[in-house]
Amino acid sequence: MKKNADYSKQGMDLKRLFLCMQGKIWLLLMVVVLGAIIGGVSYQVARAMRMPITYEAVSKLYISFAVDEGGEVYQYYNGYTWNELLDTDPIMKKIEANLPGGYSRQEVIEATTAEILSDIRLLTVTVQGADEKSVREIQAAVEVGLMDYAQESEELKRIEAIRTQEPARVYWDDRTVTACITGALVMAVIGMFVLTIFYVMDDGVYVQADLEKIYGHKALGMMMKSQKGLQPYARELTSNIKYLLQEQKMFAVIDMENHAALRVEELEKLLNAGENEFIGGDGEMGGLTWTLPRQEGEEEPLDAWKAVAFDENMITEDACEQIRVLGGVILLLPYGINVSRKTQRVLSLLSNQDCKVLGMIMTQADEDFLNKYYN
Repeated sequence: MKKNADYSKQGMDLKRLFLCMQGKIWLLLMVVVLGAIIGGVSYQVARAMRMPITYEAVSKLYISFAVDEGGEVYQYYNGYTWNELLDTDPIMKKIEANLPGGYSRQEVIEATTAEILSDIRLLTVTVQGADEKSVREIQAAVEVGLMDYAQESEELKRIEAIRTQEPARVYWDDRTVTACITGALVMAVIGMFVLTIFYVMDDGVYVQADLEKIYGHKALGMMMKSQKGLQPYARELTSNIKYLLQEQKMFAVIDMENHAALRVEELEKLLNAGENEFIGGDGEMGGLTWTLPRQEGEEEPLDAWKAVAFDENMITEDACEQIRVLGGVILLLPYGINVSRKTQRVLSLLSNQDCKVLGMIMTQADEDFLNKYYN
């Protein structure tokens, strides 16, 4: 038998999703911490291996402007002008004259930047290169070349170096914290996506409605994992079974977790409970929760409910014959365990054997989970 045709069209039960994910928060936190570690370590490795070795030297030069024929000071030099001016022949020739051999003009142009940061009289020259020696030599040649150029320029009176910084290694900004945060966020998103995928693909039953949504058969109720506070679940289950079977006190069950003997014992105790036989719950209000064990030697009542139990992996031709004689079978599906493939196989077998499925019961249910879900 195929799954309920409408199951694939059902929207996501957000409350069920939240409750299922609650138990996996620790796993998500571990993934987030792992992501932060991976992000930080990866950044440090990349920083150490891929960061180019660069040296930088900065020179501060003071410019004294000459006076024109009208007595006005030449002031048209600015940051853009100086950066372009360094690349021209008049200054480059002065710089090259003070350089040792082995340097091309293009190499000097690419290594040098000149700019006016605020005061037009203060020129900042920055030299960058792959090794300390070349940076120092180009820096010295640029300073002397500019001084020599000023001596021959009618717009300039003189240029003098007022501060010369030694070449220093240039490092990237340390962004380890940012890398850790990024890694944590990425892994958090991936973790949530993976958990959601597993949730969507999980055909385990967690609430009673899952039985009908997934398999399309009547959900008769739920049996709890513990015996505390079983109301109203026990009352609903016994009511549904007794209404379904009426006077037929013997019925067949198949346990998909292959613990049929144990599950049937629990179910029979529940169905055969006397008016005041209960442990915990609200029995004083007329409902039943769990029966007291039968005293040794005490005979079972003639009209007691009796279940014929089969494990999923032990269904034979004779078992199918008994199921047909009893008028059908009730399937027991474990809480939170994905037995959908086994269940589909058994449902197909029952259909081929003309064995009626009377309904389904969820066993070993988590009462705390269900209380949170239904409240």
